[in-house]
Amino acid sequence: MIRRLLPPLAPALVALLIFVALPMFWVLRTSFNELADGAYVVEAMTLDNYTRFLGDPWYLVNTLWFSIRIALVATAISVICGYPVALYIVKTTGLQRNILMALVMAPLLIGLVTLVYGWIVIFRGGGLLNSLMIALHVYDRPVRYMWDIKGVVILLVYIGAPYVVLSLLDSLERISPYLVEAARNVGASRWTAFWKVVFPMTMPGLYAGLVIVFSLNFSAFAVPLMIGDSNTQMIGLIIYREALLNNDLPFASALSVIMVAVNALILVGMAAFFGRIILNRLEAKR
Repeated sequence: MIRRLLPPLAPALVALLIFVALPMFWVLRTSFNELADGAYVVEAMTLDNYTRFLGDPWYLVNTLWFSIRIALVATAISVICGYPVALYIVKTTGLQRNILMALVMAPLLIGLVTLVYGWIVIFRGGGLLNSLMIALHVYDRPVRYMWDIKGVVILLVYIGAPYVVLSLLDSLERISPYLVEAARNVGASRWTAFWKVVFPMTMPGLYAGLVIVFSLNFSAFAVPLMIGDSNTQMIGLIIYREALLNNDLPFASALSVIMVAVNALILVGMAAFFGRIILNRLEAKR
C-alpha cells in the first residue's frame, strides 16, 4: 500500500521537505543561537532566547495572551458574522448565488497590502465609516479606527469571515432539507430545528473555519503593522520587529517556534473539543 502511494506523493513530499520542513528546521536551529555585539549571530546551543520570553511575565501577558485574546475575539466575530451568511447563501441558486459567492470571495482575491490601504481610506477620521456612522446618528463625532486595536479587529474579521463562510457551505450543502422539514413536522420551531439538526451537522465545517481563521489571526503581522499603533504587541508583529528592525534573528526564531507551538496546542484543544461533541452526538444516535 505504502509503495503504491509513494510515487504519486513523491513530488508533494519533496515540496514539503524543501519549503516547509527545512525552513522550520533552520528556524528551530537559529533559535538556539546567540546574538553577539554588533548584531552578529553566533552559533550556540542555549535556551536563553526562550527563557527571555517565557520567563518574562510582561511578554506572557502583553504579547502572548494579548495575541491569543485578539485572535479569539476576531475569530468569534467572524463565526457570528459568517454563519448567517452561509445559511442564506446555501438557500440561493443561479445568478444570485454566483453574485453572493463573488462578494464573499472578494477579500481573498485582493492582495493583502492593497486591501489594507483600501481600509485605511475607510478608517480615517473623515472616511466612509465615520461619515456613515455619523449620518446614521450612531455616534456624534469621528471614532478612531486607524492606529487602534478596533481597526485591527475589524480588518481581521473582514479577512477571516470568508473562510468561515466557505467552510460552512460545504457542511450545509450536505444536509438534506428533508431533515429540517421532518423536525418542523413534529412540532420543532425554526430555532429548535436549527439548534438540534442543522448546527450539530455543521460542526466539521465550523471546526475547519475556526482552525484557518484562528491561525491567520494569531500569526497576523501585516494588519497590526499597518492599522495598529506603534505599541501593538501581537506576536507576529514582535517577530517582524525583532528580525528586521532589531536584527535579532535568534530571539525572533525562538518567538516563531513558541508561536507555532502555542498555535498547535490551541488547535489540538479545539480538535478535542469538537471531536468530543461529534462523538457525543454519534453516541446519542445509537
